[in-house]
This record gives sequence, structure tokens and C-alpha cells, in this order.
Amino acid sequence: MQEDLIRRIARTEGVSPDDPEIWYKQRFGVSPTYDGLLGALTRTSNERQALLRAYFEPTGDEKSQGIKTPTMAHQSLARLADLGLIRVIMTINFDRLMETALRDVGIEPTVVAHPSDIAGMAPLHTLQCVVIHLHGDYLNPTSMLNTSDELASYAPGLDKLLDQVFDEYGLIISGWSAKWDVALRNSLTRCPTRRFTTYWVDPFELSPVANDVRQLRQAEYVKSDADTFFGRLVDSAEALLDIEREHPASIATAVSSAKRALGGSQLAISLHDTIRQEISRVSQLPVLMAGPWDTADVPSTHAQRLELIEAQCEKLLALTATMAYWGSEETDKWWVSDIERFAHRPNLSGSVALIELIRTPATFLIYAAGIGALAGERWGLVNRLLTEPQAKDHYRDQVAPASVLLSPGTTMGVSRASSRLYDSLKSIFVELLSFGESAYRDAWERFEYMRLIMQTDYSLSHGSSTSDVPHIRAVEDDDHYLPAPAAWLARGITLYSGDHPLLSNGLFGGDLERLDVAKSTYDARFSEWAENLVWRQSAGSVTVYPSDPWYPDSLQ
Repeated sequence: MQEDLIRRIARTEGVSPDDPEIWYKQRFGVSPTYDGLLGALTRTSNERQALLRAYFEPTGDEKSQGIKTPTMAHQSLARLADLGLIRVIMTINFDRLMETALRDVGIEPTVVAHPSDIAGMAPLHTLQCVVIHLHGDYLNPTSMLNTSDELASYAPGLDKLLDQVFDEYGLIISGWSAKWDVALRNSLTRCPTRRFTTYWVDPFELSPVANDVRQLRQAEYVKSDADTFFGRLVDSAEALLDIEREHPASIATAVSSAKRALGGSQLAISLHDTIRQEISRVSQLPVLMAGPWDTADVPSTHAQRLELIEAQCEKLLALTATMAYWGSEETDKWWVSDIERFAHRPNLSGSVALIELIRTPATFLIYAAGIGALAGERWGLVNRLLTEPQAKDHYRDQVAPASVLLSPGTTMGVSRASSRLYDSLKSIFVELLSFGESAYRDAWERFEYMRLIMQTDYSLSHGSSTSDVPHIRAVEDDDHYLPAPAAWLARGITLYSGDHPLLSNGLFGGDLERLDVAKSTYDARFSEWAENLVWRQSAGSVTVYPSDPWYPDSLQ
């Protein structure tokens, strides 16, 4: 802004300097200052507002480019406020980005932009969130404090409010130089109490002035930028809060209610409303919608977010598995199309691992519903789950079935992802749906196997290959190894031939030869992979999962 203001002054003298600061110093004999430039260009507060307004309000093009819109730090602060962990936000900025970010998460903040706003304000502890513009905001020209004289002292009411905040609340200071704001420095240093820790966050070493204030405040220095710090802070806070997951009893109650509703003679509107509410809740989870999408410690952030997503999806997956097993084509309409919605990945820059987590619920839903549908022999639904929901193949710039693109390894971004998902879904099918462990294992392996054959079919037609690691038992067969469910599918093909339920419901376009080619190709890949495992022999037979700790790192 300072550079742009100098260019404005230079234009009035008919010049366009390459280095505005050097030109200004040579022209006027002093170094440029923010308040000095405003004084040269404006005389009244209204003129000042008119000059500064364009710096804060985005044009249509700027909005579409994400310019002058809330940053990741603003969004993370809003999430912290939504969690009830931050109540008071003080800013020396004139913009309204903080208020915009809060409204985006459903919080209507109390805004203090002028000392007169403090009079009659409700007690701080009764407010959900208050934003205090210490130096005013650009929409209120008489409130804006810019010059050194204006920043030397605050109105008595604001000083009193600051004394209360600095005395009663913990404090995070982010990106403040402390150089120009004499009144704010005085407010911090005169507070005699240190009830809670103060943290001072800055990506650079603090200036001598700021460091003096830090020492007087006994603040902890954190070397980080605002986006990274607040992003990690909110992720950590959500992870800790989520340890108190929805009680298993409430999920069990929801599943029992769903079973009763699906067993009735009429469709239960209450079940429709319940599943829609859960879909809406999960789709609006901040961990899926807000960044940051790149941090200084991606592995730690990724682990926290994945655990949070797993916890938040438990109830939805339990309901979906129940409806896939006992439901009908009519009840399928209530939720199947939403898988594609969850499979969408917006165009973002950052860590691919963090961005792909956005699509994890789609993978979870495909598996939970697919296992339930296959166990219930609802072949039409199995076909729909494997073929209908579409996702963007960002490497080939085309769409393909979500079941093919969104494997557990792709979206979850961890080694042995299928094994982790198997363990995660186990309680739903064994404890809530009373499958029994062997029945669950068989249903899982058969659905996983069909998905992998679908993926192989896609790779054959698109000249690609897959390195997905399945959670399927390897069974010895003569001189090679086969996936355990291979025998199940082979029996079905022999029994039904071209009328196999999966083919007759449209899988592989109903083409038995296409199924045979994809199956044979995958079986060969599986056998080659299995032969490279470090096997443990037991009673002349081998049963090893890819999640086995003997699995070589070089093959992961």
C-alpha cells in the first residue's frame, strides 16, 4: 500500500520511478512513512476513507481469484471460535475479513469498530465472539487511527476494555511489529497479572521493541507464519476434542431405529431425515472445507485430520451400511448420489495428501455400503456403487468411477490403508449388524476383490497400472497364490455364466469376456505380489494379509 501511495504522488509530478521508496527519499529528503503519505494525499478522515477503501474491497475479478478474501489464518480462527475456544479477536487491521470468515462458519460476531460501540456492550463472557478493531475500520472513517499522534493513546473506554481482556484472557499475538502502536504497547505492559500464557507468533525474529514487550508479558515466542500456526492449532484442537467421539450407544440406537424403519410396511420419513442430516453434517465438517492445505509438518497434520474424519463419519457409515443391507431401491435414492458429491476435489494448491483427504468420506461410503449390499445380495446396488458415482481423474483430466479412482490408499494417504479401513468398519458389521467376524471378512474381501478387478479393467483400457495394496488373504493354489475371494467369483461365473448377477445388473457392461480378462490380469498381479512376500508357513498352508508386519517395505 505504501509503495502504491508513493506512485500516486510521483504521478502528480509526471514521473514513474522504478524504486518508489528511493525516489521519495531523494525527492523529499526523508524516508517515506505510512502516516506521512496519508497526510500528503488527504486532509480529512472522509478523504482518507475514500482513498483506502479500494485497498480493502475486492472487485469481482479479485473475488474469483481469492484476492482480498479471508486467508487460511482467518478461516482457522473462525473454526476455533466455532469450537468455543476463542471468544475475543482484536485486530489493528481496517478490513472486515475476520467478520467474513466468522459468518462463513455461521457466527454473527459482535463488532467494536469505534469507542462508542463499547458503551452498553454486553459482558464479554456472554458473547459468542467479539471482534475489536483497535484502530477502527475502513467503513467508519471517523474511527480510523493511522498517524503516530493518533496511535499514541486510546479513548478511555477502549483502554478499560483492553485492561480487562489482557487481565482475564490468554493471548495469542500474531504478526505484530509493536513498533508504531504506542497505546497498544502501553496496554500490554501495564497489565500486572499473568493468569494465562501469552504466545507471540511471528515467522521472523522479533524486533528489539517487540522483544521487550514479550519479555514484560512473559510471552512464549513461536516462530511460524499465521496460516501455519492457526491451521495446526485448530487441527490439534479438533483432534483433542474429538477424543470424545459420539458415544457408541447413540450410534447403536440410530442403527436399531434404522432397522425398525426399514422393516416396517411403510417408508420411514424419520430415517430419511436422519440420513440427510448426517450427510449434511459430514459434508460441512471444517476439516473437509477449510485449510491450510500445506503446513510445515504435513505428516502430523495429515494423521490428525484422518483420525478426525474417521471419527466424524462413524454414524453416517453405520446408517449407510444398514440401509445398503436392508434397504430398497427407494431408500437408496436417499443417499447414493451423495457419494459423488463427497468424491469432488476442488482445485487447490498444497500437499496432495492433505487435499485428497477431502474425498475420504466417498471412499468410506463406497466400502461401507458395498460390503452391506454384497452381503445382502443386493447386486443392483453393488453395481451402482462400483459404477455410478463419478470422480475426476486429475492425472488424465477425465472422469471415471469413484470406486476405481478413490481407493483407500489414494484418499487416506497411509500405508496399509485397506487394512486400516477394514478394522475401522469391523465394529459396524460385527457389533451393530451382527454379521460375525467370518461373515464380515468374506463380505469385505469379496467387495474389495470386485473393486480391484474394476480398477484393473480401467487400467487396461487406459494404459495405466495400479499399486493398491489390498486387505485380502492369499491362498496357495498349486504353484501360485490366489486372492481368497477368487474361488467365490469363479464358482459364480461357472454357475451363472453370462447371467451372473453382477453381469446381469450391468457390471463390465454385462460382458463376461471382459470380466474374465480383468479377473485373470488381477489374479496374476496378485500372485506375483504374493510370491514376493516374506511368507510364514503354517501346517502346509499360507494365510497372510498384506498388512502383515513381514510385508517388505520395498513393495508398499
